[in-house]
Amino acid sequence: MTKTKRIWELDFLRGFSIIMMVWDHLMYDLKSLPYWFSNYHQVNNPIIENWVEFAQSYWSSTLREYGHWVFVAIFLLVSGISFTFSRSNLSRGLKLLLVAVIISVITMTLESVTGLAIGIFFGIIHMFAVGTLFIYYLRKLWDNNIFILLIGLIIVGLGVVIQWDRVSYYNTVTLSNFWEIIIGLKGYGADFFGVIPYVGVIMIGTVMGKVFYTNRVSLLPAWDKKWNRPFTFAGQKSLIIFVTHQVILAGIIFIVGYFLGYSF
Repeated sequence: MTKTKRIWELDFLRGFSIIMMVWDHLMYDLKSLPYWFSNYHQVNNPIIENWVEFAQSYWSSTLREYGHWVFVAIFLLVSGISFTFSRSNLSRGLKLLLVAVIISVITMTLESVTGLAIGIFFGIIHMFAVGTLFIYYLRKLWDNNIFILLIGLIIVGLGVVIQWDRVSYYNTVTLSNFWEIIIGLKGYGADFFGVIPYVGVIMIGTVMGKVFYTNRVSLLPAWDKKWNRPFTFAGQKSLIIFVTHQVILAGIIFIVGYFLGYSF
């Protein structure tokens, strides 16, 4: 998609879901402050404590429990649709894999140095990389929408069977368990997205892209006015936002916390 031919509803949906994801991670960071700062209860800052209580309440709410999966599903479906617009999904998948490896090296190193549970072994970027390469080679094998849809539905169905949202988490990654983590049978890390069921959702999205966006034009009227520009902009920059937002959020929290007297 060129700058003048972007499909605004896809940018909007992707942007809306990524903004909600940033909000979700902000709430996770805030609710974790009592565990991050060793002197949290000694400082006794009422404003910070109110925010922490709000974040903890949000994190355990029904709204978060179900809304989280809705936004994730939207993001993955739109990403799958966008898969069909890429000139080279092989190149795209390899670039994402490089970014994923860098994320793992940085976060796992920081976790070992600080003791904070921030390590990411197989997060959403890793899943996108593996999923993109898997779908690329699968379509090379047989570029048939019914075939891709069937495989996608099977992967999603397996997720329902293993109850992907309730899998137990390992405390560490070893040679004997890393395949279980990648597949999605067990979890690990601060950000975890196994192949099951998420790659299946992306595959369904690729079929939607092939069916509904064959001509690569918007299916809706030109409603992309000022009211939704923040969302469409976020949708266009979703990868950059996703890769950098947690570092920025955590950095701001730690800096503000330092000036308020908090320490590790």
